Amino acid sequence: MFIKLLLLVTGLMSLVFLAIGFNIFFRNKKFPKTSIGGNKEMRKLGLSCARHEEILCRRDVDGIADSSGCTSCGH
Repeated sequence: MFIKLLLLVTGLMSLVFLAIGFNIFFRNKKFPKTSIGGNKEMRKLGLSCARHEEILCRRDVDGIADSSGCTSCGH
């Protein structure tokens, strides 16, 4: 019984991964950017990377007027 269930779950997961792979590689032609710094849609929503948030918070707490920002995300 356990072996049948394991095979069924493995088969379903394989189909899901194939469908996701097909969608990414054959329809979009470009792997989606998951980094907040490089994703324009996430920036439109007002999201920023954790490092950028930490820099802003530290600047407010320390009273530093440095505008160097976060080099890794481009802010």
